[in-house]
Amino acid sequence: MRRILLLALALLLTLACSGLGVWQLRRLSARQAANRLALSARELPTLVPDSATAALAANRRAQLSGRLDEAREFLLRGRLVQGVPAVLVITPLRLPGNDTAILVNRGYVPAPDAVDPGKATWSERDRTAFQGVLLAVPNRGDGAPLRHGGRESWKSLDLSAMQARLPYPLAAVYLVAEPDPGGVAHTVRGREYPFRAEPPALDEGPHLMYAVQWFGIAAAVAAFAFFFVWRVGPSRASTYC
Repeated sequence: MRRILLLALALLLTLACSGLGVWQLRRLSARQAANRLALSARELPTLVPDSATAALAANRRAQLSGRLDEAREFLLRGRLVQGVPAVLVITPLRLPGNDTAILVNRGYVPAPDAVDPGKATWSERDRTAFQGVLLAVPNRGDGAPLRHGGRESWKSLDLSAMQARLPYPLAAVYLVAEPDPGGVAHTVRGREYPFRAEPPALDEGPHLMYAVQWFGIAAAVAAFAFFFVWRVGPSRASTYC
């Protein structure tokens, strides 16, 4: 009886682990499909809207013109770029003829503690045009803002939390600005800042690794059931209980 219970338990564990492995493969397939769609969207012609943000879609390339609202920009803390602690500068861009602003990721500025850039200068007040890739703004309801030295820093982008800090609506997408040789930049130790960021890599994530792990566990449980429960006699099987 005890051996039957062990076999049943092993079978359930094998099926459960195999099911988790299949689930991870499905997630991998979905992510691969999403990556293909994103790459296809980025290959489309660049969007050049005049004032409407409704046409802006994630993973499209766009060229936007407007006025930076640097007085209400956001700093994302805890960044590291080429071994240098930094913050990421996110600035609302007011589009002409539209109440809705769009956030622009202007790039990195060095900060010794990766929180407060001190008196570093990164203003691009005279710049009115930015080009880059549009991405969806995460909307978790809390970007974990912290006040440090009279300045607020954020852990991550968050549409609802940042919208609450602004007197005008925000678009659901933001622009990751690309380098522009004609843009205004500030030189610190031979490097120009803001140092433009890059869109997150379209990788496949850890799903394949997780799937292999779950299938490996399923195989180990099945092997245990066969060699140590099914093939041994009841007397020896009881010793493994």
